[in-house]
Amino acid sequence: MMKKLILSLKIVSSFLLGALCTVGILLYLRDITIDPLKYTFKIYHVYFCITILLLPIFRVTHEKWFNSSEEYVSPRGKALQQHHDDIANQYKGGRWSTKGVRVNPYEYTTPYTLSYDSSLDWIYTVAKKICLSLLFILAAPLFYLAEMFLKS
Repeated sequence: MMKKLILSLKIVSSFLLGALCTVGILLYLRDITIDPLKYTFKIYHVYFCITILLLPIFRVTHEKWFNSSEEYVSPRGKALQQHHDDIANQYKGGRWSTKGVRVNPYEYTTPYTLSYDSSLDWIYTVAKKICLSLLFILAAPLFYLAEMFLKS
């Protein structure tokens, strides 16, 4: 019950955001004017509206396409992890160790580098969602064809 409620809230909020963006685009293109409230119909508006209606449902049903499942790790973080792995693989026991625990007092006290990995991960996820949403709006039929081919 709660899962269905959350799912429907996601769809409704995505639909409202899409409708707001559509109105913003139509205002920018001056197909909707406010001073004399006027709407100029063009045939591509039908495609736009249908796509905006389908986008929230597609985003919820194909969440893996829009979200990144793995966390972004900077090249510096990867290099540090590889360095730690190399040291662990070459370890033969030494002066500062106790039964399987390797401690080097000259190394930094944290295994992480000073980087912006978590903020870059957030930026990457947002950029990926925006780009895929724009691609979906421009080529929605291709997304549905890809879905059909991936299912079969």
